[in-house]
Amino acid sequence: MRKLMSVLLCLPLFAMAASVPVYAEEWEDTSWQETAAVNPYYGGWGNCTWSAWQLANTYAGVALPDFGSASNWYDSAASMGYTVSSVPQAGSIVCWSHHVGYVSAVSEDGNNVYIIEGGYMGGYHEGWFPAYTSRSTQALLGYIYLW
Repeated sequence: MRKLMSVLLCLPLFAMAASVPVYAEEWEDTSWQETAAVNPYYGGWGNCTWSAWQLANTYAGVALPDFGSASNWYDSAASMGYTVSSVPQAGSIVCWSHHVGYVSAVSEDGNNVYIIEGGYMGGYHEGWFPAYTSRSTQALLGYIYLW
């Protein structure tokens, strides 16, 4: 009976774990899980600030401070001593008026950036975008260098 109770008590935990949503099947690197507790943002891949913070930590090894909402990142970073620029570089954070993402690559001619981001249409997304223009209704503010 004791063994049966142990199994029954564990069953709801297993069922809960099985129902946890996976936001990005493409994301195979699970090292972010080791540092997820120190990320000051919430929402997983559904939140651009959580995602940008986590990607900066995973790929650049930088634990960014809490810059506030996405609209504050560029100015907050500048006021905290980070270098900000209108010129993209791989390993930087791109900032639009209400959205942030991680720049993993810059095209050879420098006119396009490969961005990995969360909160784009509700979740994980990555792809090439023009480096110097607004995106949809989002005005480009610039890039935060992480080094």
